[in-house]
Amino acid sequence: MSPPSLLSLLLLLSACARAPTPPEPAPTTPAAGTPEGPIEEPLPEAYHQAAEAAAAARVPDPARGGPPVHPSASPLPPFRGADRSAATYVGAASCASCHPAEAAIWRESAHASARDTLVAVDKGYNPTCLRCHVTGMMHPGGFAGMKETPQLAHVGCEACHGPGSEHVVDGAVGYGDLPEGPEACVGCHAHDNSPDFRWDGYWGLVVHGG
Repeated sequence: MSPPSLLSLLLLLSACARAPTPPEPAPTTPAAGTPEGPIEEPLPEAYHQAAEAAAAARVPDPARGGPPVHPSASPLPPFRGADRSAATYVGAASCASCHPAEAAIWRESAHASARDTLVAVDKGYNPTCLRCHVTGMMHPGGFAGMKETPQLAHVGCEACHGPGSEHVVDGAVGYGDLPEGPEACVGCHAHDNSPDFRWDGYWGLVVHGG
């Protein structure tokens, strides 16, 4: 077989040069508000400060009738309708009997295993972190340890809505009213430990009914 002519080689090179370059695959973007990343750059501290001010303005009595709140205690979201002088924490299982749909959503959320994330990094007993990863720590009837109050490990219903013992006894009693906005969450999702927090991304991960 005779070797290819110079003309044939030139024609072959010309055809290759005209071949279109395959497009690069489009980069993937994490879904809004997922643990992989926020939809935008972290919001400025002013976003959190405004939410904290709105939370404080909503609740005239920060202690909600109970004893003074210790700085190391679990933050109290701006819930209304729970009297801390009488109500204590009962655990998410007590809520599930009347609110099964909401309980099912909670069980699939990161809140339901919040303390486990600390255990995984050897901080399961660090009080600075634990206050936002359990329910009602250092509040009347709140989390007192894994042996004493295992039902209050993790971030349960009452971590946001307040102690529910009175509501369990009489469901007609108004309880746990919270605003639908960032002021409901910034007690724990503060700028220092949750700089990428934004209501429109995070709420979709835990949204539930009343």
